[in-house]
Amino acid sequence: MEEKLSIVREERPDCTLLKIAGRLDGYWSRLLDEYLDNLLKTGEYNVGLDLVGVHYMSSLGIRILIKYKKLYQQVSGGFGIVEASQNIDNLLQMAGLLAILRWQSPQKAPPAGESEKTTEEAGFIYKTATIPVHQPMNCHFAGDPHKIRLGGYSADDCKTVNFGRKHYGIGLGAIGLNFADCSSRFGEFIALGDAVAYSPAGKSANPDYMLKTGTLIPAVEMLYGIVFDGDFDKTVSYTSCTTDDTIKFSQLITQLFRITGYEQFVMVMLAETSGLVGLSINKTPLTGQSTLQNPFAFPEVKNSINFTTEPEYKKTMTISAGIATKTGDGALFEFTRPFAPDSPIRQHFHTAVFSYHPFKKSNINLDETISDLFEQDKILGVLHLINDAREFIGVGESDFKNGICWIGRIHS
Repeated sequence: MEEKLSIVREERPDCTLLKIAGRLDGYWSRLLDEYLDNLLKTGEYNVGLDLVGVHYMSSLGIRILIKYKKLYQQVSGGFGIVEASQNIDNLLQMAGLLAILRWQSPQKAPPAGESEKTTEEAGFIYKTATIPVHQPMNCHFAGDPHKIRLGGYSADDCKTVNFGRKHYGIGLGAIGLNFADCSSRFGEFIALGDAVAYSPAGKSANPDYMLKTGTLIPAVEMLYGIVFDGDFDKTVSYTSCTTDDTIKFSQLITQLFRITGYEQFVMVMLAETSGLVGLSINKTPLTGQSTLQNPFAFPEVKNSINFTTEPEYKKTMTISAGIATKTGDGALFEFTRPFAPDSPIRQHFHTAVFSYHPFKKSNINLDETISDLFEQDKILGVLHLINDAREFIGVGESDFKNGICWIGRIHS
């Protein structure tokens, strides 16, 4: 009998079939684990297993099958055993898992109605759906973003902002008791309804977060920020047509303007990334500090700002929030920056980064997904997304692969 494990891939109309032969023991089961993990990361969401050639499976092998059964269910995919040897059938029967792990074709989604539209452009498929709105989306601007360049913040600038369901925001802030408690830690924050995360100032600081638990409401001590609340009126999911295609963030935002027809919108986006370009503040300019020079000017920038010197957090999961606009009036102008010097689009987005795991591309609940990310995963970072368009030395902008956007037209 063959001791090692072999995996042969065969494409079928209803699934990708893996013909597996050998032992699924404590050593060789890890090979199957890695293989299935790579399939998920490349978007193969219907996988059947032919275990006729498997003569032995340990508890670790069973655990891996259960693991991927759950993961494929989470992405509305199909996963299970199409056929197995008598030994494996008997083993799973005794464990009470044979029926659970049997292959079942995933249910097909109903045909798109008038509220859903599918388009394809530049290597990506976009699916747009309209969401019923009960509370129109409103956008509020607080504080003075220019003080980060022109002067110091003081206790008078600090405002406590509570978040929760249907309340989102980005800006400069910290989680703490008051201005004095947060004075050395103000950094980029992102508020995602029942979860708030931020990057404390300081080179060695780790991202921190607060999640709604019982009567505990997530809150931010905010120096300045953009806060939006209400119902999103559209979702736009995008998927690359091949495993290698990615889309730059500015190109994605341009497509969303075209798809929605909006002049300005706020957005929350869950997406896989192939690299992020951004910054986080290392030292918040506060009144009374020894220097109030522009932290973005040389040489202060080396000590006050942490830049990504190349795209970071490759192959991770991100959730981003922010605003994009084609108009530049009033507060919209003050709180946004152009994608590039010659770009008509202005934007301001922050993103929270988590380790990679698959997600379904439709019928996804935003609130549940946010809670699951913070409860089950470790947050890796919080960044202010930028386009580093410096000639010769710029590293460009963030790239994304697959994602879903919740978009709200701004009403006030």
